[in-house]
Amino acid sequence: MHHRTTLVKLLVSTTTAAVLGSAPLTAQSGAKVLTPPRPADTSRTQTVRPATPATAAPAIPQSPVLDSIREVVFRSLLQRDRAGFATLASAFCLGLSTDDFKKATTAADRADPPEPMVRRLASPRAPARRASTCTFSANTPPNRSVTGRALLYSVGAITMGSPDRAEAAAGYNYDGYSAGGFTFSVERTDTAWVVKQWRMEWTAKPNAP
Repeated sequence: MHHRTTLVKLLVSTTTAAVLGSAPLTAQSGAKVLTPPRPADTSRTQTVRPATPATAAPAIPQSPVLDSIREVVFRSLLQRDRAGFATLASAFCLGLSTDDFKKATTAADRADPPEPMVRRLASPRAPARRASTCTFSANTPPNRSVTGRALLYSVGAITMGSPDRAEAAAGYNYDGYSAGGFTFSVERTDTAWVVKQWRMEWTAKPNAP
């Protein structure tokens, strides 16, 4: 009887050990398998838009002679009211350009004149300033009224016929309400350059300055 009891205990111990020993294996077999992430899909090409280049300022020819011609043309535009809007303008804006102003153009390739020139041209009647300091608006509602607009005067290409004669292109834009182009014939006297004659090349009502 004693041997039988001992045998039963041994069988129970063996069975328990077997169950305990198999438990980790059962748990491992039910463990979640982690799938590594898929590699990036390199088969698709990504479209990269090139950066929009900044608009470069126009290369304006510089010389004391050219600046003297520009100043006398600006003075004629401001004092003679060649555009016919000077008495209505809220600002008198001066710019330099490479355009010949023979026809209407939408290009705004203007640069500022030298500040000393602007100061010499400014007067109580026409307080001139650099074009970059002016604000322009398109000729769209509610901006169709005539008064209170900025008047832009630009002196463009200059052609030297001789050391003492030249033709200078110029243009005006009354803040999109009206625009036009001129050709000035200038001559050098003993003291300074003077305007001998001028002609209107065109006039129109564009959409913007």
